[in-house]
Amino acid sequence: MKWDLKEYWNSDANSYSKSIQTLIKSQRAKKAWQNLFTEVLGHGHLNILDVGTGPGIIALLLSDLGHNVTAVDFSDGMLTNARNNALVYNLPVKFEKGDADNLPFPENTFDAVVNRYVLWAITKPENAISEWRRVLKPGGRVMIIDGDWYHNEKSLKRMFWGYLSKLLILATERRYERTCHLDEDVRKELWSVEAIRPKADIELLKNAGFNNIQVMDKINSKTQNLLDYLKNGYSGDTFLETAVK
Repeated sequence: MKWDLKEYWNSDANSYSKSIQTLIKSQRAKKAWQNLFTEVLGHGHLNILDVGTGPGIIALLLSDLGHNVTAVDFSDGMLTNARNNALVYNLPVKFEKGDADNLPFPENTFDAVVNRYVLWAITKPENAISEWRRVLKPGGRVMIIDGDWYHNEKSLKRMFWGYLSKLLILATERRYERTCHLDEDVRKELWSVEAIRPKADIELLKNAGFNNIQVMDKINSKTQNLLDYLKNGYSGDTFLETAVK
């Protein structure tokens, strides 16, 4: 299954990079995300690991805030886009190839471990979360941003909203929405399809030994204006989880 996921992300790497570059190009969206990161992580300059960095946008936003950022992904296609994006925006992020549940770093290395829209697609989330805790320094913080993507996914509201989203993206960004979809057989094996989230995530963090677990709901409202929400919100509400080692 992990191989299937790697092939999916490799095949989707270019279109995914284009789809979220609007985040870093928009001063409003950039400021909104950076304000959120500062609210969670504080104002100090931290040694941060971005797990499942994809095209590197979150790593670049954190680097722009002055943090020392290392980013990993297991997809060669994603890493190629991430390195290109770092060159375009002239930001010093260190990119490495690595699995979320088998990181190439010693324990007690990072002040914070972050990821965005990653945990839902990890085959063994309990292993990954334990690995994130391992590489954190004592007192270090994990920050997970994700969404309950499969809740009411077949509803008429979400289907209609999806069509509206395609039209708005084409009209405002002059591009077609990403068309690469995860194979149905692989999707059925994902832990997140049947999970009640973020409740299930909280249990995973507790079982891994994390403390001071907190959840911030409806991140969409903090990071998107109305147009952005109409273009992207149909896929589900996002949430942010933090916990301390």
